[in-house]
Amino acid sequence: MAKEKFSVEEFEKKYVARLKDRTLDWNVLKFQEEVDPQYKRAQMRYIGRGATANADSNVIAAEHFTLSTMVLPAGCVGPLHLHDDVEEVFFILKGQVTALIKEVDCDEIHEIKLNERDCISSPPGVHRGIRNDSDEEALMLVMLGANKPNLPTYPEGSALEELRKQRAAEREAIISGK
Repeated sequence: MAKEKFSVEEFEKKYVARLKDRTLDWNVLKFQEEVDPQYKRAQMRYIGRGATANADSNVIAAEHFTLSTMVLPAGCVGPLHLHDDVEEVFFILKGQVTALIKEVDCDEIHEIKLNERDCISSPPGVHRGIRNDSDEEALMLVMLGANKPNLPTYPEGSALEELRKQRAAEREAIISGK
């Protein structure tokens, strides 16, 4: 069997993601913003579809991780959430943010200030969030450690966790035909 000739053009189509071909997606996390306007943020996907698993065909197929950028407007928050299956990395490209860390079954939320080119990696099973306390938008690189991460959960009793449970029950009813 003959080996196919390498094509840099095909390689580029499959493995290069260009800024000019992307747009900020302000809708992928809109359900969170509808719970609280402070949760407004936008994602631009490069590798994989992330935990949202939306139908973005303009990404490099993920094999082992996902990579996107996120815009966090001044005064906005990426709410506390938990990935049970993956670590999540926030690398600050522009601006200053506060990372929020909360252990499961603990009420205390720890705050860690992050500046440009600072990085935090949150292991699976820890609630994490990010808040922009500044007057300027922040830009972050976000990486999840699996090609198809599980959907996150939110702190028990929070409005987002109640919404997640409601949406899960609605999906289950549709699937089961009830």
